[in-house]
Amino acid sequence: MREFLSEHDVPFVDRNIRRSDEARAELAGRTSQLVVPQLFWEDRHVVGFDPEALTELVRDYRDRG
Repeated sequence: MREFLSEHDVPFVDRNIRRSDEARAELAGRTSQLVVPQLFWEDRHVVGFDPEALTELVRDYRDRG
């Protein structure tokens, strides 16, 4: 997911749940699961590397640009 977003010039904040108790608690609070990768943007939530969902998100991000 990192590489996909970087290749499409979409800025993101990378939070590592293995290195940050705060990031782990935030993810558990939002989803009740510690599955990674996950991406949250506005009202969207993508779990795992889903190229179709990410492509749509990139398109919408650019449209709102």
